[in-house]
Amino acid sequence: MNQLGNTFRKHVASTSIPGCTVTKVDDDHFVFETPNATGAVTFYAIEGMPEIVELRINDADQPDEPTFFLHFELEDQERAEELFSQMTEALAQQEHYDTRRVLLCCTAGMTTSMFAAKLQEAARTLSLDYSFEAIPLEEAKAQGGTWDAVLLAPQVGYQRKMVAEAFPDAVVVEMPAKIFATFDAVGALRMVMHLLSDHTVFSQPDAENLKFMRHVKNDKRIMCVTCIKRPASTWMGWRIYDSGTVVGYGRAVKPKHDVRDIEDLIATLPAQGFAVEDLDAIGIAVPGVVSRGKVTFHGKNEDNTYDLGHAIAKRYHTKVFVENNARAAAVGCYVSQTDYDSLVLHTQQTGLPGGGQGIIIDGHLSKGRKSYAGELGPLLNAVYGPDRDLEAAWTPEGMRDIVARTLAADISLISPDAVFVAVDLVDDMDALRKEIERFCPGLEQYVPDLIKVTDYRERIAFGMLALCLQKLYNPQPHRKH
Repeated sequence: MNQLGNTFRKHVASTSIPGCTVTKVDDDHFVFETPNATGAVTFYAIEGMPEIVELRINDADQPDEPTFFLHFELEDQERAEELFSQMTEALAQQEHYDTRRVLLCCTAGMTTSMFAAKLQEAARTLSLDYSFEAIPLEEAKAQGGTWDAVLLAPQVGYQRKMVAEAFPDAVVVEMPAKIFATFDAVGALRMVMHLLSDHTVFSQPDAENLKFMRHVKNDKRIMCVTCIKRPASTWMGWRIYDSGTVVGYGRAVKPKHDVRDIEDLIATLPAQGFAVEDLDAIGIAVPGVVSRGKVTFHGKNEDNTYDLGHAIAKRYHTKVFVENNARAAAVGCYVSQTDYDSLVLHTQQTGLPGGGQGIIIDGHLSKGRKSYAGELGPLLNAVYGPDRDLEAAWTPEGMRDIVARTLAADISLISPDAVFVAVDLVDDMDALRKEIERFCPGLEQYVPDLIKVTDYRERIAFGMLALCLQKLYNPQPHRKH
């Protein structure tokens, strides 16, 4: 144990978290226990490498599904303390991830009371740790309380903004009329699980799931990293493909987004039994504007640019390719079928007024000036105005309207053969088609095929593999993948 390791261990052991018991099992293992979760800091010694530190938090009710999970090399005290601080913050807030409390509201509460009882019974049958209650809307606003989600009946959906202000820590959405009117407990549970989940599961890959349907020479060893930023967390998954076969995979999840975490993930690869020098390339799919390996995030107050590709390539002397995750997903859609040569992949998260797109025209991935193609902020500002209604993206009807308007613009500018829709709130492709046709009177024949994407992360990873192979074998731009 070197001086840095000794100093960081002392820092970990001396940390105090309200309501948490800290136990030093041995010099390499520290446990943090609260009533709702267990945290652990574990040190690993790898010959010829700096020590590896693992940070993990497991919910008491779901011990096999970590809510915080990360490995990093212990090389910098400040960085180590920053990551550990993020873990302790998440552990202190873990009480919010115990039993999930869901409130149903309508005008009088009678209908929602019956629905809540049905949902409670369904959750109990499925062993889901959810608690459903129903209170009339006005009473709920006056009573207050702590809720993880508030589901509004369609007739009071217009008060969503007011309710969201009354319950700032809850996710507030309007239930689709077809779910509420039919007491569709399965549909409601699915919606609640989506709203309250950070979607951290990246299951063991199925070799039969996606296959190359285009000509792609595939005899390289490539690591693909997928990063998805969600409102409550950032999720990262990695896979190593050897001639197309997945030989290794893993994941990490954190509350905060930091592209440096990808560097930590790659640095700890030897601890997983893989040598970075054995890789022919590393492909990284991330949110943000990606140009020549540089990643730019446009925030409200400032833009943040980081040369991720250069940082990793310089350290490992390995070819590194960085791409926007929506564009990678579009490539994944393109190479896994032969019916469509021009397509759009549209993705948009619940509650976000704008989404992102990956665009392929006649087999060519479109990036545009400074790789900004597919960023939809300016388009939506032009369609709705800069003061557009930010509440629409919380309802299925509102989200369908946003997506339909965006795709109507795509029809005018690109006229794709198909649109792959990766939007959780938009499930009904027939209803989406009718909404698009409303903006295309007399031009219905130009509305493309609409395909629901339920395996968005799989498409990203598969598309990133295809992009890496294309760049290794055919580095010329504007060529088919």
